Amino acid sequence: MEKKILSKRIIPNDLFFEQVKERLNAGQKVKIPVAGRSMEPFLQNGDLVVLKRFEENDLVNGKIVLAYFNNAYVLHRIVKIKENTITLAGDGNIQQVEVITNKDILAVVIQAYRGEKELSINTLLGQIWYKLRIIRSVYGKIFGIK
Repeated sequence: MEKKILSKRIIPNDLFFEQVKERLNAGQKVKIPVAGRSMEPFLQNGDLVVLKRFEENDLVNGKIVLAYFNNAYVLHRIVKIKENTITLAGDGNIQQVEVITNKDILAVVIQAYRGEKELSINTLLGQIWYKLRIIRSVYGKIFGIK
């Protein structure tokens, strides 16, 4: 049996996410790769997440969402909801947050995978991890960890 190797295509983010939005708006679930390290330790570069279109009842602290912020797409966790603003933060970020509105949220993560293994995207554990940011920051400075 002959194996075929498919090359990976690199397409611009705007074009990629236009396709993602079209599928989400059609009511489909979409699986995309995680890019970057901002969601470590829970999600790592190359993990896959399954997204569904965002609905108002998905607006819950601890949920991981795909949002549009500052002309870029971010996959971060909801850490605070106050009146008309929502604060997002990457699990691996010590200080950076994004303040958005619910109109900026495109999708919510419903499943995540590392290879064949399904990952826990536990909202409570993510909230606790966020609240430990100060301790994580001090620990990182003491032990030279970024």
